[in-house]
Amino acid sequence: MNWRDAKRVSEICVVAPTQKLAEEVCTLIDQKHYREIDVVVATGGRQEIVDCGRALSEKGAKIIITRKGTKSIFEETTALKVVGLNYTLSDYLWMLKERGIYTPGLVAFFSYDPLGQDVLQMCEMLGVQAKNYIFKNFADCRTCVEDALRDGAVFSVGGAWTDPWAKRLGLPHVILENSEGTILTALENAIQLRRVQLEEAEKQQRFKTQMEMYQAVLNFTHDAILAIDENGRVQVLNPPAERIMGCRAADSVGQPVEAILPNTLLPEVLESGEKQLDQIMQIHQTLCNTNRIPILVDGQRRGVVATFQDVKQLQNSEQKIRLKLHEKGLVAKYAFNDILGDSPAIRSTIQIAQSYAASRASVLILGETGTGKELFAQSIHNASDRRDGPFVAINCAAVSNSLLESELFGYEAGSFTGASRGGREGVFELAHGGTLFLDEIGEIPRETQVELLRVLQEKEIRRVGGSRVIPVDVRIIAATNKDLLQETVEGRFREDLYYRLDVLDLKLPPLRERGDDVKILGIHLFRQLPGGEDPTMQHQFLQLLEEVGPYQWYGNIRELQNFVERANILMRSSGASAVRVSDILRRRSDPAPEPRQEAESRDRSAIEAALRNHPGSMEDAARSLGCSRQTLWRKMKKYGIQR
Repeated sequence: MNWRDAKRVSEICVVAPTQKLAEEVCTLIDQKHYREIDVVVATGGRQEIVDCGRALSEKGAKIIITRKGTKSIFEETTALKVVGLNYTLSDYLWMLKERGIYTPGLVAFFSYDPLGQDVLQMCEMLGVQAKNYIFKNFADCRTCVEDALRDGAVFSVGGAWTDPWAKRLGLPHVILENSEGTILTALENAIQLRRVQLEEAEKQQRFKTQMEMYQAVLNFTHDAILAIDENGRVQVLNPPAERIMGCRAADSVGQPVEAILPNTLLPEVLESGEKQLDQIMQIHQTLCNTNRIPILVDGQRRGVVATFQDVKQLQNSEQKIRLKLHEKGLVAKYAFNDILGDSPAIRSTIQIAQSYAASRASVLILGETGTGKELFAQSIHNASDRRDGPFVAINCAAVSNSLLESELFGYEAGSFTGASRGGREGVFELAHGGTLFLDEIGEIPRETQVELLRVLQEKEIRRVGGSRVIPVDVRIIAATNKDLLQETVEGRFREDLYYRLDVLDLKLPPLRERGDDVKILGIHLFRQLPGGEDPTMQHQFLQLLEEVGPYQWYGNIRELQNFVERANILMRSSGASAVRVSDILRRRSDPAPEPRQEAESRDRSAIEAALRNHPGSMEDAARSLGCSRQTLWRKMKKYGIQR
């Protein structure tokens, strides 16, 4: 095969310096039914061999079979394993027999390495006057041929490198070919070597996987782990142990354990060989429960492993386990450090929100869609004294009116058709001892507002269909993109509930008022996408943001995220230089409407389009909008849309 044109090659390749050798090898491969061995020809000098070796390595070769001179070049310039096509005494004997043992005069033998004594002795026994000329590279071959001619050589034996110089300088020359036996031996050796390579690679992979598993256990277990060897020196110190002991593994491994933790008692366990379980010890300011286990190998003590658990964390585990039994959504993931931006508007908002975290009063977060209302709600919770309690969020607009009350307050068994056997807790009960985030509070219907006000005043709930009063301790954080004060004026929101919620209000600035925060947020979002860590792509993306100019970002961070994702896809598919802002951003020439008007306009248009597309089914129209049929009816009534 032509090694230059091939896209892939077999893992074992024979590189022949002559076409004749290549044909002989191919014949033997076919006769012996060897599988997946490619044969290539490299007849040029050193540079062609170097190029051939690198190309074969890149195209999948693992083992090369070739003659000595080529073998040395491959070993110098690639990481491939090379099996040599060695000559045997019989190879020389057959060559002399075919070419004439009784050649009068000096016979020059050209070789990469010195000829074996057996070959020279054979020539002496046959009466052949022989002399060995050794070369180490292609340039040496001319010198060897010239030396042989000066010595009076009348015939020469060599390889593909010496053949052209011998012919050019007029010295009869024959290329020594490998016998069938030497070729078969090299093929078998290569096959066995590849088998060993694969077995070793499999062993290494299993070992690596095992070590990665052990490392993952060490790094991500909640327990602190400390291990020492038979000499009492630290061998393992995982991240939880680093935190408890106030030291780094990099500085501690190899040190005597007493220098790291004086009261650990591990040397005592190493000496006695007796394990110590459920022991209480003080490590700096942390009270820990510890186990100390000796490591025994063939009955010999080879070290000790100790595990430490923070007693305070153990005491908190019971509550955390109970929370996780209630599915997901009860933990706040974000804190104030996760809020990106350096504009005065956002810094001032964060400062106000941080001051609210110290209070237990209700908070009303006001802001356009996409400004990060839940992010601020979670941050307030995580900075408050309720951080160890649950954080429960519910989107009031995403639940139909008929189910909202049961979602908020829970229900008893059999209270309505489809109710779960045994009843169910509502979000107020789930949030007991923590924070309840009521998103889109302005969407709650009037009848539910009455019940919500009663719960906020009395701090107790009664499940739907039940008579039992359940006290709840919940801090309320509500959020809306509506003007609730205007909603109270228009009679859609109860004034007394509004003032109960709006004890502390927090107005989130829209993205258009945050200046260079667009770049900070944009590059943060861009880095999380494929190729986003590439500095060149980041620079080109920032140039795109510069071209956007004073855009209003009507959808705020959600719209910016869409912009970033579209830019990333276009930059990777079309090339950054071909991407234009107009390809990504649909500019608006008309003045930006008020956020509420814009949202209602988009909502109305979407509903009208859904009704046109599904004229015969309200259920399908609601499904296409991602809402319930009840919500669709309510919005149609709100906007005066007739079916």
